[in-house]
Amino acid sequence: MLAVAGAPAAAALSAQGAALSATSPRKGGNPEAAKLTSPTPDSPEGRAAGRRTYQRLCARCHGAEGKGDGGGAGAGGQPADFTDDTWLFGASAGEVFTVIRDGTSADMDSYAERISDTEMWNLAHYIRSLGPSAARP
Repeated sequence: MLAVAGAPAAAALSAQGAALSATSPRKGGNPEAAKLTSPTPDSPEGRAAGRRTYQRLCARCHGAEGKGDGGGAGAGGQPADFTDDTWLFGASAGEVFTVIRDGTSADMDSYAERISDTEMWNLAHYIRSLGPSAARP
């Protein structure tokens, strides 16, 4: 992108065209996103609510058990396998929350306008419960 003299610099944009922030998802994880703490307790009830949201919004692509085998990805990408040992955008609750909130690609779009922050945090807690022991609450 070329800068024009006297014009303000354009903000970097995510895959969805939203402005990137200090906590936006980044390959390899984002230390700033990892610092985010959930205002929603990670509890069996919260994970159950997150599971319901997952079944409604995520299972189509990520599969019923989170193995990335749902087959619903439209742009040809491979959905994340939440049972895998390596999570491309980080495994902390804050990093998972920002992936849900901001999205990462044409296939993994932002859910910020579709579900509440509480639903996103519950979903993050549930997704982390599927993952490797290092990511589990």
